[in-house]
Amino acid sequence: MTSGISAPSSDPAAEEPLWHRVGGPTRPAETAHGPGRPPVLLLHGFGSTADLNWGLTGWLRALHGGGLRTIAPDLPGHGRSPRPRSPERYTPGRLVEDVLRLLDALAEPRVDVLGYSMGARLAWELAAGHPDRVRRAVLGGFGPAALPGRNPATGGAGDGPFDAVFRAAAALPVNDPDVLAACVRGQTAHPFTADPLPAGVPVLFAFGEHDDLAAGAETLAARLPAARVVRIPERDHRTAVSAAGFKSAALEFLSARSLATGRDRAGATGAADA
Repeated sequence: MTSGISAPSSDPAAEEPLWHRVGGPTRPAETAHGPGRPPVLLLHGFGSTADLNWGLTGWLRALHGGGLRTIAPDLPGHGRSPRPRSPERYTPGRLVEDVLRLLDALAEPRVDVLGYSMGARLAWELAAGHPDRVRRAVLGGFGPAALPGRNPATGGAGDGPFDAVFRAAAALPVNDPDVLAACVRGQTAHPFTADPLPAGVPVLFAFGEHDDLAAGAETLAARLPAARVVRIPERDHRTAVSAAGFKSAALEFLSARSLATGRDRAGATGAADA
C-alpha cells in the first residue's frame, strides 16, 4: 500500500491537492475479477477520514482481499487534506472538482465509487454529473434528506440525528469544529436534488435499518432502473459502515461481471468485522 499527494492542478484557482492513500493490486490485470477493473474510489463521511472510515472498519482489507484496487482520499476539511475555513469551499460541486483533479492526477479515467454519508452524496453528484467517469456506485448511509432542517448555527446543539453526528465528529481530536461547521454550511447551502439522475450508472444503496439519516433511500432507488437496495439489520448510521453484510453486498455488486436491472430488497446480515 502506498500513500501520497496528487500533483497540483494547472488551474490557478485550484486548491491544494488532497492527501490520499492508494492500495491493492499493483496492476489492473492482477485483480481476481477480470482484467481492466477500475479502482474503487472511497469517499468517507462527515467528520471522518480515509483511515477511520475505511481502514479501521475493515473495508481496505476486504476490498484488497477481493483483488480490488482502492483510492482513499481525505476530503477537504478532514484528516491530512487542506482545511479551508470558507463555507463556499465545501459545496458539493467544489468537492467533486477536488475529487476529479485527484483522479486526473492519478491518470484514472474511470472508477467505481463507494461513499458513506456525506461521501455518498458526493458519489451521487460525481456519478450524476460525470457518468463517463463512474462505472458503478455504492451509496452507504445516504438518503435524499440527510440534513433535514439542519441549522448550521446550532453547532450540533440541537436534538436532530445530524446534531448527534456533528457532536461526535467535533469531539474527535483530529477535527477542528470550526472547519466542520464551515463544511456543514457549504453542504446545506446546496440542498440535495435527485435531478439529474446518474444515467447509466448501476447504484447500490446500503443502510442500517435504524439509520434516520438514510430515510428515503428506497424512494430514491425506485427512480433508478439498475438500483439495488440492501438494509442492514440492527445497525444505525454510526454502526452500519463496519457491518460484514455491507462489505459482502458491496463486493458482490462491484465484482459482478454484469448487473441485471431491478432491485434487490434482501436484507444484508452479518456482524461487524473485528
